[in-house]
Amino acid sequence: MSSPNDKGVPPEHRPMAKDDNKEDLIFDGMLFAVNDETGPVLRLNISSLSEREAITTAIHGITAIGLGEDRNRGLFGPIPVPYNTDYRALIYVFYVESETSKDPLIQGKGQFCGLFFIFKKDMIRYIANVYSMLESLLNMYQENYLLKEDQLQNDTIQYIYDDLITNLKLKPKTRVFRVNDGITVEFEDGTVKLGNEITFLISEKNKIFHYYFPKNLENDKKDHAMKILEHILKSEYQNSYESKKISSKKAFENLLKKNDITIIN
Repeated sequence: MSSPNDKGVPPEHRPMAKDDNKEDLIFDGMLFAVNDETGPVLRLNISSLSEREAITTAIHGITAIGLGEDRNRGLFGPIPVPYNTDYRALIYVFYVESETSKDPLIQGKGQFCGLFFIFKKDMIRYIANVYSMLESLLNMYQENYLLKEDQLQNDTIQYIYDDLITNLKLKPKTRVFRVNDGITVEFEDGTVKLGNEITFLISEKNKIFHYYFPKNLENDKKDHAMKILEHILKSEYQNSYESKKISSKKAFENLLKKNDITIIN
């Protein structure tokens, strides 16, 4: 990690984090806002949100968190993005020392600030997996770069985002589930025991949910399995994945092998 000067991170010290391949990025961009004497103010929008969407997100987030729990800093959310149902936001809030404000509250406690991390709603599963790591990284950035008012430079905020996305890359998985007697088991080690059970394969890279039903399976078991499938699609992937039925056991075995899943007896 680079060493900043007193007023932020010099551009020449920034990592080469930006690249043209956005497929492995968890976040779509970031907003930076502060709460000054006039209320929440959007300082920076480096996301695909429109100015209207960004401003209302900043106002709602700063107001909600600022009036909520009394914490000096921390990560909150996800929260909705107003006027855009495709996106969600995480908010990291913190205080910085202020020598210019005439507001007694800001002089005493510091200026309230928020970093808003914007992501598509179908990324919620990945966000949950990196939530603790994200908060730890943000605490480290804040302690090093965001302590005083004059450090709130756009270059510094951009540096933090660029450095962050190099540490939090999207790693799509291939997940395999088996449903037997109403019990759902996920195989975590790249192997699967393929018998006469209902089996699902989720390709996060291709955003496809494959499923195989053995022949002569009772309709009530099929219905129960479909409810499980629909619940996973909705709760973990926001119904953004395509579902495909595999017609034969042999075809499903080939699909497993193609995805480097070992079939055990």
